[in-house]
Amino acid sequence: MTTLAIVLDLVLATRPKASTGIERYSINLFKALQEITPDVVAFVDSRSNVLCGTGVIPVRGGFIGWLFLPFSRRYRELEFDSLICPAFPPSPFVLNGKPSIYRIIHDDFPWTRSRKMNFRGRLLFKYLESALSPFYHSICAPTEPVARSLAAILKRDVALVGNAPGLDLVDAPPADRGASQVITVGTIEPRKNYDAVMAMAPHLPTSWSVAIVGRKGWGKIADDWERYIDEEGGRLEWHGHASDETLLSLYQKSSCFLSMSLAEGFNMPLVEAGCLGLPVVCSDIEIHRAVAPPWARFAPLSIAAEDLANAVIQSSAELPSQEAVAEYRQRFSWREIARTVALIASGRPQ
Repeated sequence: MTTLAIVLDLVLATRPKASTGIERYSINLFKALQEITPDVVAFVDSRSNVLCGTGVIPVRGGFIGWLFLPFSRRYRELEFDSLICPAFPPSPFVLNGKPSIYRIIHDDFPWTRSRKMNFRGRLLFKYLESALSPFYHSICAPTEPVARSLAAILKRDVALVGNAPGLDLVDAPPADRGASQVITVGTIEPRKNYDAVMAMAPHLPTSWSVAIVGRKGWGKIADDWERYIDEEGGRLEWHGHASDETLLSLYQKSSCFLSMSLAEGFNMPLVEAGCLGLPVVCSDIEIHRAVAPPWARFAPLSIAAEDLANAVIQSSAELPSQEAVAEYRQRFSWREIARTVALIASGRPQ
């Protein structure tokens, strides 16, 4: 048997067409950990092509593969100290196994707004998470507001590990802000508050378009999504599950980024947009106050649709300086996140 220090469960994080913030976080964390320690491997969905090569162990994927991972031959062949679960809770069967479990929880949403989630989301991220959390060796969160909230909910200490953009921004094409286009990114589900985006769109000038990137999720907004797109007659451009290259291109061709989320654990797309120098308009919630760039405009959730459209138009005319963008980007480092996680998993103080 091979002895390893750290193993990551990325089975669900690498399933096909899964590229939300927590999946991107998990993949980038693994890559950064590989750069600072050789003793790290990841279990991934065998159907995935987002991770391959040294340290990557393909296993049966999907929720069945995740659930029965502890019984797989590849899992049982390894001797390791720490199992890190940076995207989803671990299979409950790991409790009968050997490693210490380190869980990174990205949001308090499953407890504070669980009625906005579908049943599978509540089952995994609220009920199973709550049942397993007493058995975790350590719980971590990407931002201070989430860490503080989770500590109160779960009644235990929560370590802060940080977050960063999920895309490789070095690969971004040159910016072309000439198009009158607002971009919003996120799964089509109630928490993202796409109702506010839909209501705003008709108040933009006719030359403007709204680029929406994200897979269709759940809730009434998802059920009515095709009707929304049809009714706007081309003003709304839905790109669905876009590749990294497409998303980077859309960021660079847009003149403003918009997020009216009701709640977030970090809002990776907002930070990506800020790191690329996009003007930003976002809902005035605590996490946005913590992570948005200094040039962001904050909109109350009660803002009128016409006022939101005006905020987008005004923001698009005020590009941040290159110095401000460079300073903002320096706040986020996957290497530092990996270093913090590795120290926690090794039991050494930060």
